[in-house]
This record gives sequence, C-alpha cells and structure tokens, in this order.
Amino acid sequence: MRAITNDTIHSHSHLIRTFHKKIGVIMRTRFTDLIKRLFFHDLMIFAAIFSFVGVTQSGKTDRSHVETARTTWPHLIPCRIHEGANPDVFVMTLGSVKTSLADGMFDPAKDEVILNNGKVIKNYYSDSLGIKFYQPIDKKYFPLPPSGWCSWYYYYQNVNEKEIEKNARWVAENLKPYGAKYIQIDDGWQGKGHGAGDNRDWTTIDKRFPGGMNGLASYIKGLGLQPGLWLAPQGQSNPRVIGENPHAFLLNNDTSVSRTWEGEYLVDPSSKAGLEYLHSLFTTLSGWGFNYFKIDGQPIVIDEYHSKSKYMMHPSENADSLYRATVESIRSAIGEKRYLLGCWGIPLDGTGIMNGSRTGGDVVLGWEGFKTSLDATMHYYFLNNIVWYCDPDVMLLRYPLTLDQARAWATLQGLTGEALMTSDRMMDLSSDRVKILKSVFPAQDIRPLDLFPSTTYKHIWDLKINHLGENYDVVGLFNYSESKSKVILLKWSDLGYSDSTRMHIFDFWNKEYMGAWKGGIAVTLPPTSCRVLTLMKDHGHIRLISTNRHITQGYVDLVSLKLDSEKNTFNGKSKVVADAPYKLYFAFPPGKNYVVKRATAEGLKVSTENHQGWSEVKFTSPRTTEVNWVVSFALSRFYHYPVASPYGLDVSANGLQGVMLKWDDQYQLNDGCEVYLDGKLAGYTPTNVFPLDNLNPRQSYNVEIKSVWEDGTESRGAAKAAFEVRNLLPDTIYLSTLEPVALPSGLESVMVNKSISGKEISIGGKRYEFGIGVRADADIVYEVGGLYRNLSATVGVDDNSFDKSGTVEFSILGDGVRLWRSEKITPESGTIPVSIDIKGVKRLILQVKEVDGKGGNLGADWADIRLVGLLRK
Repeated sequence: MRAITNDTIHSHSHLIRTFHKKIGVIMRTRFTDLIKRLFFHDLMIFAAIFSFVGVTQSGKTDRSHVETARTTWPHLIPCRIHEGANPDVFVMTLGSVKTSLADGMFDPAKDEVILNNGKVIKNYYSDSLGIKFYQPIDKKYFPLPPSGWCSWYYYYQNVNEKEIEKNARWVAENLKPYGAKYIQIDDGWQGKGHGAGDNRDWTTIDKRFPGGMNGLASYIKGLGLQPGLWLAPQGQSNPRVIGENPHAFLLNNDTSVSRTWEGEYLVDPSSKAGLEYLHSLFTTLSGWGFNYFKIDGQPIVIDEYHSKSKYMMHPSENADSLYRATVESIRSAIGEKRYLLGCWGIPLDGTGIMNGSRTGGDVVLGWEGFKTSLDATMHYYFLNNIVWYCDPDVMLLRYPLTLDQARAWATLQGLTGEALMTSDRMMDLSSDRVKILKSVFPAQDIRPLDLFPSTTYKHIWDLKINHLGENYDVVGLFNYSESKSKVILLKWSDLGYSDSTRMHIFDFWNKEYMGAWKGGIAVTLPPTSCRVLTLMKDHGHIRLISTNRHITQGYVDLVSLKLDSEKNTFNGKSKVVADAPYKLYFAFPPGKNYVVKRATAEGLKVSTENHQGWSEVKFTSPRTTEVNWVVSFALSRFYHYPVASPYGLDVSANGLQGVMLKWDDQYQLNDGCEVYLDGKLAGYTPTNVFPLDNLNPRQSYNVEIKSVWEDGTESRGAAKAAFEVRNLLPDTIYLSTLEPVALPSGLESVMVNKSISGKEISIGGKRYEFGIGVRADADIVYEVGGLYRNLSATVGVDDNSFDKSGTVEFSILGDGVRLWRSEKITPESGTIPVSIDIKGVKRLILQVKEVDGKGGNLGADWADIRLVGLLRK
C-alpha cells in the first residue's frame, strides 16, 4: 500500500481548486455558445425521500435504512484518502460496510480521518480538500438523494403547462411506485418565457401557464408528487421590481452595475433590503406550493460580489460571507423541510446551507453528455452524501442513445447514489428504456469510500453492500471509447478479496449467471457500454445472488431472508411493485446442480426456470405490497463435459506494461478458460482473450491457458507461451494510444486524437490524425518506463480554439526534471516542432500553462506526439 504523505493530501486540495477554476471558465464559454441556441442553463433536480418499513430475519420491525440517516448520522464511515493498488478502481459503500481497502475511518462530525495506523488527520475536508465551509450533510428531512423528473433537457424554454401535466401523469402512473417523487419545472415559466439575463422576472408568469404556478403545483401534488421550481434568484430583469425594492440591488446612480446571465440587476448582499427581497420572493414561491428550489448561476453571483464590492451599501472584501448571507436568507424563507439545490458548475461556498449541488456542466443528448456527468462524478463524488447530495446533471435515456449507452448512464446514477432526475419526454420512451429507468429508481443512501478527487476516468466501479447481514459487491465495468472494444480484468484482490476466493458472478443487465471463479474475470466490452456484475462469495451452499427490482439487487426490495441449508429452503419477504414481474436468482455451489422443488408467494402464481448452476423464480403481485415467499430446492444431475486443451495462443503488447493474450476459438465445448502467469492463477475468461497488466517490460514471463468446465475441472493440456513485453513493442508508438496515469482536473480538458473543440486536430492549417487536445493548465502523466530514446511532436494552438486570443506555454518533464519548454505561443504562432531525448525517463508529464492569466480557454494540441527509438537492451 502506498504511504500517505502531506504531499498526497495537499495535492487533493490543489486538484479541487484547479477544477473549480477551470469549470468556471468552461461554463462561461459553453454558455456563450448555448445562449445563441437558447440552451443556456442547468437542470433543477428535486429531492425525494423514500422510507420503508422492513422485517428482519427475526421478524422484528426494521427501519434501519432511514433511521440510520435520521438518528445516527453523522457517524464514522470507512474511507480511503489515496488510490489503492489499482488506480482504475472507484469504490462506494451502501450499508455498514467493512473492507480491507479502507485506509481508516472518517468522522464527519469532527471532520477528521483516523488512519489504520492511529494517525489522525484533522480538518480533512476543510483543510486537506479545501472545502472552506465544510459541514456534514443534514439528513434529518432528506435521508435519501432526490429522484424525479425535470423539464429542461427535452423542452428547454419551449415548455408549457399541458406538457408538464402530461409528464407528471406518466411519472405518477409508471415511476412513482418505483420511488420517483419530484416534478421540476425549469426555465421558461417566468417573465417573457424566453431569453437569458433579460428574462429574470420572477413576479411575472408566462402566458403558456394559464393556470398559474400555484395551480400547476396543486395539480402535481394531487398526483401524489412534489413540485419544484428553477430560478436564478439573485438576479432580476424587471425595472418595476427594482423600483419597488429600493436599496435591494447593486446600482450606481440608479444604473445597474451588474448585467450578466443571472439578470439585468443583482441583489446587494450587504443591504438589509436585498436580503429581505430574497426572503419575500421565496416566501411567495413557497406559498405557491413548491417544495424544491434549484438556484442557478451561483458562481456568477459569487464572482460579481468579488468584483462589485465598491457598489454595495456596505462594501466588504468578504464576498464569500456576503454570498452565503443571500443563501441563508433563502433558507430562512423556505425552512428546513424544502430542498435547496445550488447550480452552475459547483458553488462550494454554499456548503452547509444547500442540501445538494450540481457538480459539473450541462449534459447533452449523446455520449458526450454522459461524459459530462462522468467528469462531474470523478472530480466531486467525494462530497456526495457527506457534505451534500451531488448532482452530476440529469440522466437521459432516449434515442439516439443506444441501449448500451442508456444502461451505462443508468449505471453511473444507480451505483453512486447521486441526485437522480430523468429529463426525457416520458410518454415517448420505449419499454426497453423504461425498464432501464425503473431499475435505478430511487437513488439510494450510497456514499464514497474514496474521499479524494479522481485524476482519471476509472473503468471499475465497486459498490460494496451490506444488507441483512450479507456482504456483496455490485461492480460496474465501463468502456468510454467510442471506437474500440475494451477488455477489463476484474481481479478479486483489487476489490479487497483474496484471489483464492471463489466468487459467484451474476450479470445484472443481461440477467445471466456467469459461474463461480477464483482470481478474477476478464470481461470484453464493446464501445460506449458497461456491464454490471454482482459478486458474492461461494460458501458451499445455494445463494440468492440477485433480484431484478433495482441495480443494488436486494437492498431496495429484500426485507428479510433466511436459509435452512439442511433443507435447501429459503424463506424471504420482498417489497414488490404492482403488476411488475419480480424475479429471484439463485446460484448453486460449483459442481452441484439443483432444481426448484417448491416455490410459493402468498397464493400468487409462481413460475420457475432451472438452468445448470442457477435458477430463476418469478411472481407478479396485483398490488404494491410486501410478499412472503418460500423456495425449496432438490438435488439434480450435474452434466459434465470433458474439456479439451486450447490452442493457437498469440501474445501482443497492450500498452507499455501489459499484453493481450488471444487464442483460437475452440471447436469443442467448454465454459471458458483459466489463465496462469508463471504458475499462478491470474483469472478466468469466458472468451478467448485475456489481458495482463502491470508487468515489468524487461522481465520474462510464462503463460498457460487451460480450458475449464463449470465445476472448475481444467483440461489436461494447455496452450503455452513465453514473452517479454519489451520485445513486443513497436519502434514508434503514439502517446494517444496509451492510457495516462493522471489527467488534469477539468471538464473535457483532454481529447484523444481530437482538439478540445471535438474536431480534428489542426494547427496552422495542417491537420493531424493522431495527437492530444488539451485546455490550458493541463498536466497529463504517462509511465513510459525508460523504454524509448526520443519524444517527437508538433505543438501549437488549435485552429478551432474557442478563443482566438491569449497565450500558452508548453513544457515536458521527465521524472520531475524539465526537459523542454516552449516560447510563449499564441494562435498566430503556427506549428512548433519538438524533438527531445528521453532515454532513461520513466515518468513523463506533458504540461500546458496559460501565460499572464490569459489563454485559459485556448485549445492547445500535442499533435503527432510519439515515442521513438525502442531501447531493446
């Protein structure tokens, strides 16, 4: 395990400050473009509170999921404060989880980490992570994150009362039983209905809402849902309102000194009149019946208070505290029982007052929209359910997203427990997409194990769950590439288990049992897709491994469970949704087979499917209720096939420190293959490919591939090969084909074989097929292992850069030493060739810095950047 140092802790704070600054620049640029299309603000997301009464195995009432949040939070939680052995693993927890991956425990009440070695890190969030106003989240009235629907990402400002009502009815009929609670009305309800800063009149309702906002709120409540409202409250665009509230706004000789996206006028936070105006506004909105408020443009407000202090009634340099006074005024008006969400980037100055916050930019319909939510999750998930509920923006599932992409987006939401809002036209979703939607509602009480920002897009997401005394993992595997398949080796040791442990594996989205294997499993993912695998230890008896209700697979629906192992009988109770088929999946010990002998569910019709190694039990209730069920099994014949040896093994380089093993598809039957590296089991694969990573490129290795049957019986013979990674590498390799070990903190700060604009890399009119597009203040880190002699590239400002002015500087560092630095480069500088000696360099850092505070939004390119001259000795 890597040692924890002060440098490690300080780097977390630096990453957060850098990302916070960068996202502000990007959001301003993005919104300048979006305003032209009237797509200019973020989604409001509503809070949902879902509680339920369960029954334990002893038959006693169990409200632990909700009561833990309400009565014992804040409490100690396990934590990591740096990356583990595999930095590609992202870890979350649900329930009272204990794991060997933890570095120690975090005490949210004291804001301190108690490490396993006894060392105490005080003020961890406020000092080490730079969260200035840290307070633990108040879960008294909102024990779970918000779940519901938002109007913005389908209707934008072209919204109307009838469409809101249609979607609300659909949610009430189809999604409310699954935990949806909020219907959020976004921009377009107010003022003249369209526009940006000139459409910030919260006292006028657009004519497309003839029933009034109080009438629409009442209609939504009549459906058993809660209404919510978007606004940019510190702004105002109606001169009449300004005249009626003297001294409430920032003026100079009766002229506004702040004209921004937030509004033509801005509340004066130093004046009593300004705070009273906000209090009165939210008293009115609350009186209309709204119970959730999303306040947008907050970082704009903070920036304006910093720069316009001299125009305040009581000038102050403490703009952060003045801003917080405006949010406190809003909170005092709406009370503690209404949800308050901050928005636009991430308004960290609102922590301790807001219930939740957006943590990134606006999504779009497409894979880039998913990556926007991914970016927000990677950089700010450490705040979720500890400081507030993070909101990575809405989940979109509609066409033209593929079903694989829809599942990936749903998996991001379902495994993290962040705010969960959908924003499609609900009536138009296909049944397949609705099924995906229901599988992740509602958001759960999930929080991070990893209390630090991620520097890469991690591919392995491990949700560790403890429920009804059972520990299991729900693991999401992601391929973010839009063009290439990816093979991921999921190793048990990376999840905190012994590689000798035999783990049952169930594929949640495909509803298939994959066997019980030691070491790990190799999974092949097509582009822009994910797999969700449930992992549960084999204890030598039948296991209930999954249910179909929710991605947490039992946590939401399974109320009680008891196994009589002598009689092979399960007694359970589950919460089920009316008319929705409810399925239970059972896995058998390897080498044994059973069939369902008897299955009952309180008089309901029960159907069963028996497969070798596993069974499915299904029943449907006409009511949303709790159902007692009993399932008994009888021993059955196990079919065994004598597997043959694999053949045609090929070994190829996979990066600079790994290989990809591939062998011929076999004619004869088998259940996959097990792979041995230097005589030690590396893992299992159901296909004919297997990756080996983190190898010494100068060391010789031996591999063996053996076919295997379901009971673990292997072939007598094996396909064998000996290799050394260095001898498999090409003489020249593009850096864009390698995975960096660290990326800059920032929204869309790095693009592979594209510029930051998303277009082909182009400098001085010349186009490049390969390269890396970045934004200024970007450090990209590669492990190159001292394997190559030279680095060559062409650098410059991209022709399609968002900005056409500014200055940047390129640098290359090798093992901490600066090897090369460019002159100051502007968009007019053209192409700059680079060729440097990197012999012996193990860690390479590519840097782009803005110069004199100008150039932070320039697109900078490392075109044709490649390692040249493989050192074979």
